[in-house]
Amino acid sequence: MSHNRVLAVGALIVVALSLPFYGHNWNHFMHVLGAVLFLGNMVVTGAWMSLAKRSRNPEALRLGVHGIILTDAIFTTPGALLLLLNGGILAAPYFKSNWHWLAAGIVLYLASGAIWGMAVIPAQKKLARAMGNMPPGGPVPPECEALLARWFRFGGIATLLPLAALWLMVFKPSF
Repeated sequence: MSHNRVLAVGALIVVALSLPFYGHNWNHFMHVLGAVLFLGNMVVTGAWMSLAKRSRNPEALRLGVHGIILTDAIFTTPGALLLLLNGGILAAPYFKSNWHWLAAGIVLYLASGAIWGMAVIPAQKKLARAMGNMPPGGPVPPECEALLARWFRFGGIATLLPLAALWLMVFKPSF
């Protein structure tokens, strides 16, 4: 199944599971599940790519890049949708009072998405093209070093922002 088909099917399932008539506890569960999928895949992907890069094995790197794109379609994107849809449903009562922590969390989430969309995903696509053109066994195309540096730098920032949002969602500080 293509990555686009996986994304489409996943999006439909997420929307169906996020409808507001399932009740508050269900939406809370879906929101937490979204956070686990979203943040978990972001953190684990960074760890696996660090290991693949450190190995200096061109095939490990090719597999890592392919794995990023696949797991983003299976875990990160559905997790982001679950967070967005269910978070929107759950957020409404908080805007009546002490909503600053919520607004800050939303800004961090949106900033992460903007970085992901403007820097991380384009670097992933370029990496995938370059690694796809690599002959079996290597060598790794020269442009991959700069692309990986960009992916790690912006991916790290895009991962830290929702972790800060998670802290805000759990502790709900007043400021």
